Amino acid sequence: MEWDEFRTRLLETGSYETPASNRALFPRFVERRLFRLRMARVYWHAWRRSKDPEAYVSRLWAPNGFEVVRAVERTGGRVAVEGFDRLRGAPMPAVFVANHVSALETYLVAPLLLPFTTYTYVLKKSLVRYPVLGRVVRALDPVPVGRKSAMDDLRDVLQHGTETLRRGRSVVVFPQGTRHRLFDPATFNSIGAKLARRAGVPVVPLCLATDFLRIGEWQRDLFSTVHPESTVRAACGGPVPPDVPQAEVQRRCLDFISSTLARWEELDGRPMLDPAALLPPPAAPGRS
Repeated sequence: MEWDEFRTRLLETGSYETPASNRALFPRFVERRLFRLRMARVYWHAWRRSKDPEAYVSRLWAPNGFEVVRAVERTGGRVAVEGFDRLRGAPMPAVFVANHVSALETYLVAPLLLPFTTYTYVLKKSLVRYPVLGRVVRALDPVPVGRKSAMDDLRDVLQHGTETLRRGRSVVVFPQGTRHRLFDPATFNSIGAKLARRAGVPVVPLCLATDFLRIGEWQRDLFSTVHPESTVRAACGGPVPPDVPQAEVQRRCLDFISSTLARWEELDGRPMLDPAALLPPPAAPGRS
């Protein structure tokens, strides 16, 4: 499947699933190495195309992100997307809040959202100085955070994020800050809900399962591992209107992500929720 066909299907149905007939061409240990080469090609294309930021964001970013879908499928993996029909006719811009699982997401989200809305990310300031990747990040004109002071980050997100939204661009936030394979609602802060309330826009929850690519034990990216048996999944929840109280917005987002991951756990037979998060809180001292 090519990008134009994928985009048309997503706009018409809000969903996509890799055909059951999809198979890898080479043995798994070979495909895992080939996947890294395919991703290097994605990064190279992004760097080369982002030389013209306006053209990259408006025309080239989405098909560049779709190369990730093709890389997963050529490795013998599967991609399953659902619920994006909820964005048809939805008020935009919006704040999208998503769980953060792997490095796949920053490219995978583009072909899923750009057919419906222009957007940028809340990202670490340090990323703009990275070799190769830095130019791509600058082209996206992200909302920067320093990750040194929670209060400073909140102030920056509310200020720059509101300005971005008022220019008509949606904002994607990963409230967990760092990547976690297993989702723990306690790590999912309310910065997205706060930003949406300040700007007067809806919040849209996104649920992601991208542990096809897993964090390395010694170094998160250089030693990451590839798992074609783990389906790459993405689901979009319904927009939560800006007049809903902030605490209720946060509850709805957490409920959508947690319940979707629980359903996928049963479907795929692999863990996605942190077991510790599912345990009842300990009893207070002196109580049975």
